[in-house]
Amino acid sequence: MRLLGKVVFGGGLASAATAGWLVAAGVFATSATLVVADPVAPRAQADPDGLTGFDSCAELLDWYVQHGVSEVGPYGWDNPMIAYADMRMADGVAPASGTLEKSVSSSATGTNTQEAAVDEPDVAKTNGTLVARIVADKRLVLVDVSGPEPVVLSRTPLPKSGDDNQLLLLGDHLLVTQQTYDQQLLPPGGKSDDVVDLAYGRPRGRVETKVLDIDISVPTSPEVVSTDRFTGTLLSARQYDDTIRLVTSTSRPELDWVTPTKGISERRATRLNRAKVRATTIEDWLPSVNRNGQREALTDCDDVLHPSAYSGGETLAVTTFDIDGTAERSAVGITTAGQIAYSSADRLYVTSVAYEKVRGKGFFARRTITPAYDDTELHAFDVTGDDTSYVASGEIKGSVRDRWSIDEQDGRLRVAWTRTDRRGGTRNGVTVLAEQKGRLVPTGRVTDLGIDEDIQSVRWFDDLAVVVTFRQTDPLYTIDLSDPDRPRMIGALKIPGYSGYLHPVGDHLLLGLGMDGDEDGLNGWSQAAVFDISDPRRPVRISQASFGRDTHFAAVEDPRAFTWVDRTSTALAPLTSWADSSGRLIALHVDAGGRLTTHTLADLRQDWQARTFELPGRRVAVLDSHRVRLVRLEGR
Repeated sequence: MRLLGKVVFGGGLASAATAGWLVAAGVFATSATLVVADPVAPRAQADPDGLTGFDSCAELLDWYVQHGVSEVGPYGWDNPMIAYADMRMADGVAPASGTLEKSVSSSATGTNTQEAAVDEPDVAKTNGTLVARIVADKRLVLVDVSGPEPVVLSRTPLPKSGDDNQLLLLGDHLLVTQQTYDQQLLPPGGKSDDVVDLAYGRPRGRVETKVLDIDISVPTSPEVVSTDRFTGTLLSARQYDDTIRLVTSTSRPELDWVTPTKGISERRATRLNRAKVRATTIEDWLPSVNRNGQREALTDCDDVLHPSAYSGGETLAVTTFDIDGTAERSAVGITTAGQIAYSSADRLYVTSVAYEKVRGKGFFARRTITPAYDDTELHAFDVTGDDTSYVASGEIKGSVRDRWSIDEQDGRLRVAWTRTDRRGGTRNGVTVLAEQKGRLVPTGRVTDLGIDEDIQSVRWFDDLAVVVTFRQTDPLYTIDLSDPDRPRMIGALKIPGYSGYLHPVGDHLLLGLGMDGDEDGLNGWSQAAVFDISDPRRPVRISQASFGRDTHFAAVEDPRAFTWVDRTSTALAPLTSWADSSGRLIALHVDAGGRLTTHTLADLRQDWQARTFELPGRRVAVLDSHRVRLVRLEGR
């Protein structure tokens, strides 16, 4: 993987104090070189009704600083940072682009993905003869599964500093993404055990996303070709044929803050900290990438856009590059904190929390903005070409649970949302939006799905959505989307328990995994159920199986742990017992009439990373943290 393109860092020279911090923090290695861009750059191409670009790096820096000053208190940044909702890499339900008549199989690399044309990272991947997996001690293991027994070919150590290791497989290349908290990026005096603020459950300081390109053309001797370190939290990595897109969110600069002491009052500490923000340069704010000691700006100043209203001092960046190294890296940024990323084959959507004005008091009266946690901004990007371009933005009145609550169909964005009222009650709904002159404009909405209940799962089809909410019973709602300007709820099924994951298995049948219950609520038993939605006005549960108290299907939290083997009409799903931490792989067979039969296919150890891959010859590779096994499935 080669990241090519213009090396730029606009905005002039750093002040002496700022430069001293940068050197002390290790941001500027002795081998690093910065190329400063023209301070007066052309305005980004954005429709006046959408986001707006900046005329110069100075204007962009002024945007960051003027808003940032109002967010600084006696201990530094004191407004709460936004949690990254997409931390649950595979929560809820994957949208499907096909119709309900069809079943949905895994991607070519074995992952149960959100969209058929867009592959996703996972802890393991396969090409049908080779399995690549990341084990708990942060090693990459390559296993030959072409024969009757699996054969380990190599074990390659990965950087120990990286967490949340994930894989993408592209021919003879493996891309490994890691989330790291680099000691060098901490401010002076920072400690390695200070990288997580336990009070807020968020990382302190600069977080890095590390991307390793590993050549596996000789699987017995994998070779690390390159290592790139991007500033920011990784929200999404997606593969479109040979093109990769990374979505990262870079936090505000972590400076050497002054804190109140016996000789420094809170008021004085606030003034000194605001002065530190005013002394920052554009280099402190812009996202960047580091390769072999060379720090490069990820975006030019004229590639950064901003909403009409301030929505946080973080910077969302979408970076595009080609695995074969023939295309230049490109990136586009938005001055906002990204949260959730969803991508179809044509569009990439990223959500952020909208901000609202509030009235401050006393010394802090200037603080007039705060996150509006129940309102969501949506930003659309065109991903049909080799680059990524900004298209439109909009807002919905409600919060989005996860990326599975978002779908795109025929140029329309469909979003399932939840809104909390003043008394703490909730209302759920689905909104359809269209692109109009740089804006995502709501064209239709259906509301009041499961009042005072929580959305558990969503499944999207061409003209239909299935939304499951839960409080004590499981209302499974069917939403008619055939007229995107007039979506309407047409059916509902209320039964005990809930389905946290739904998967189409053909002939208008849905297989649901979740928790069983009674009229008083959940009873702690995992369940699987088959629903017939041939008449979406009258959905019916036609079969059900329970699996014991204190058990849990991993696919409810992570659909990548689910595999549908279409040729045998069998689902494979790891099941955990909380009582003794044991695990087992459950095979769930659905016959043509929707009747469900189940049996245990294999025992699993520490199955939090268990995966199953369909292989040629009616074989399945079964992975847990202990080993790789090959099992055979019976045919229909």
